[in-house]
Amino acid sequence: MKRLHDLVGGEHELAEVAREIRSAVRELGSTGVGGFHITCSDESEHECTQAFQRGFALESLPRLTYGERVPFRIANPGARYEWGAVRIAEDHFATEQAQRGSLAMVVKINGHVAVTQSGPEGIQFGSMDRYGSESVYCGAIHAVLHDSRLPFAQDLRADLLSEGRDRVQALKDVAGAPDGRAALFGALAAARMQARKCVLDIQEHTPKGPTVYVVVHGVTLNKPGPDTELLGGLYVLDHRGDQRTDRYHGLGDDPAAYSLTHVDGRLRVSDPQSGRERAARDHRALAAGRFEALSAAARTLGPTAQGLLGRSSERTVRGAAGRTLLKGVLTAVAATSPTAAALLLAAEGAADIHEVRKLNQAVDPGTQDRHAREVVEAVHDRVDHMSPEVAERVVDALRREFAGAAPR
Repeated sequence: MKRLHDLVGGEHELAEVAREIRSAVRELGSTGVGGFHITCSDESEHECTQAFQRGFALESLPRLTYGERVPFRIANPGARYEWGAVRIAEDHFATEQAQRGSLAMVVKINGHVAVTQSGPEGIQFGSMDRYGSESVYCGAIHAVLHDSRLPFAQDLRADLLSEGRDRVQALKDVAGAPDGRAALFGALAAARMQARKCVLDIQEHTPKGPTVYVVVHGVTLNKPGPDTELLGGLYVLDHRGDQRTDRYHGLGDDPAAYSLTHVDGRLRVSDPQSGRERAARDHRALAAGRFEALSAAARTLGPTAQGLLGRSSERTVRGAAGRTLLKGVLTAVAATSPTAAALLLAAEGAADIHEVRKLNQAVDPGTQDRHAREVVEAVHDRVDHMSPEVAERVVDALRREFAGAAPR
């Protein structure tokens, strides 16, 4: 992946990026290859999609119909990742040939921004002529920065607010820059967060067979002439053996740390993290850490949950009895300690990661409690379909972490 790593942070021809992705995948030595491209719906992204089609798909993917080789695709305002989509795409490309060895599944996520010359040396981001009138590129990022209440803008905003970091305000803080770089930084940060969502989905999924995932994110630079691309970073998640390795190389998720320079007539964006490879986040471990950091008061149960856990024994948590006990405890903790319970359920693998992510997006205590209750209630609704082992593990965790706390 070294040549792809070398492209991170810099502006390159669209064809060069596609070509280097193709070369990197070939070096993995997989017997099958899959492709998945996520772009904004904006018609200006046609050059980006064609470059990926010609430079990667036509050379790498299996034939579909009439000799066509095409990637799985999502196109929506803001290039938003849809939960579960990578699992569908991987299922499509897990061909017999791939299962004879391994599958290399490539996911490419492209935000976009307009780039124009405002003078001999000046560059302007965010708007450009479209059909004879000035128009914003990307309209979805522009909507977020202007506090739109449209559903797609609210989705993007929630992603940019996740994990306790207000990236929207960080972008607004640079919105006064005369070159309009907030539009560029917003597109980069949004693509970075969509890549993280995709990776969370992959980490929670068991593929059909040995699979290595390459998740690339960047921003198309729409220009009056040929478009180019600024590569933001890439994940490599090697799930071909029992020991999974999940690595990331690229820009971090804080647009306040981004620095923009021009090198030899090309744009470059960097931050303190962009030059090094590091392990991808383990969000189950992060949830466990957040749970441990909660105060004793936040981890205190009411008398109903205390009584259920206190009376339970190894005999009573087995099989159907364990599920019944778990449902009763979850009902009680949702009313008294929802955030602590939701974080513990996430750490134990009982809560779906996309449900937990809503909790991470909450900024005020009231919203956090509401999302936490939704997480606990969603797990409660799935208890009857849990394996006995999972139900027992969750009850044991609740007893271990809560049973000693004084009731409210």
